[in-house]
Amino acid sequence: MKFRAQKEHLIPEKLLKIAKEIRAAGGRAFLVGGVVRDFLLEESNEARDFDIEVYSINQEKLLEILSRHGKPNLIGKVFGVIHLARHGIHYDFSFPRTESKTGVGHRAFDVQTNPNLSFEEAAKRRDFTINAMGMELPNLELVDPYNGSKDLENKILRHVSGAFAEDSLRVLRGVQFAARFELKAAKETIELCKTLSLTDLSRERIEEEFRKWLLKGAKPSCGLEFFCEVGLQKMFPEISLEGNLGNILDSLAKHRDKLASQDAEAIMFAGLLCLPSAKNARVLDFLKRWVPVNFLLKKVPALLSSLSLLNLSNENDLRKCALKAGGLKLPAILQSAIKSNAEIYNEAKKIGKEMQIWTSAPEPFITGQMLLDMGLKPGPQLGQIIKQVFEMQLNGEIKNKEEAVSFANATLPLLP
Repeated sequence: MKFRAQKEHLIPEKLLKIAKEIRAAGGRAFLVGGVVRDFLLEESNEARDFDIEVYSINQEKLLEILSRHGKPNLIGKVFGVIHLARHGIHYDFSFPRTESKTGVGHRAFDVQTNPNLSFEEAAKRRDFTINAMGMELPNLELVDPYNGSKDLENKILRHVSGAFAEDSLRVLRGVQFAARFELKAAKETIELCKTLSLTDLSRERIEEEFRKWLLKGAKPSCGLEFFCEVGLQKMFPEISLEGNLGNILDSLAKHRDKLASQDAEAIMFAGLLCLPSAKNARVLDFLKRWVPVNFLLKKVPALLSSLSLLNLSNENDLRKCALKAGGLKLPAILQSAIKSNAEIYNEAKKIGKEMQIWTSAPEPFITGQMLLDMGLKPGPQLGQIIKQVFEMQLNGEIKNKEEAVSFANATLPLLP
């Protein structure tokens, strides 16, 4: 199968030239990895990172060829990875290799490079068929020994071989791939994943896959379906599987890409942990164990606890909601998803903008500097007045700066 002609302009001329020189030297070069899959999905526009597997020539010859095009850097001596960067584009050249499990853990593998392997044999070590394809350069021929293109077309996530079981991280990779490309796992892949334990994985690797699932998934519910089918709820009991969690995550994903990055992270992790049995203590347990990022540890529990104050008929509650969550926008997005009611978001947006608390917390009408200017000396009284005035502001008893100043002036003579 040959890629359509318009794909050629997506591959840098520099890479095509290098591939021609590799072929002239008796070798073969294959573009591998996610970029091949993305070409088939029509999702790749201007890739900046390319992985190339080189066959039938040795490392010395490859270095000689690459040296004509820049300064190659041997960055993975064990894996034989050679990095070349040109004009902001990064190329990683490697040789086909075999891997065999030697112990416990994601890195416990004996790796042997072998430029004389066939593409089919080398691709057998990859995780899923959709990632086991290659594009031979420079002629743009698709090489697909495990029918990954057919699985991609049929929306199926299928493991390549029994070697899948040697790396338990692949189970979580299945979650994020299912979410990103809206795939349903093959029955045999589900059964194999059920036999694997994730206890050998580091917290960092687990966090990375959760982030890809929630922050890159076009349809996170597909990832959740795989998550449930392979029994991952046993390892992550803080995630409640009641009700319509998949629909909630899909609804949040529609807002996600329009939000600032930290808000997007907070809303997606809050959504994952939002259902009734996920009480605040369990939310914190999950975050501390798997995603111990300071702003998430603060923002996610605050966002979830603010939902009870999103009372659209009570401005006092709304001010307190905005104070907890830094505005009404994120609670409104989350509550609309939980209730499957877009009108909650629309009405909250209208009210929040009128009250000037849609994207920010209410600002105190009175500050410490204002009290100092009014003649109050520094001390505990300063904080007491600010706190009292702000509470009255949140409760609607003080409606503007003038009323706050008037209240403070009346209070000053009564202070000891």
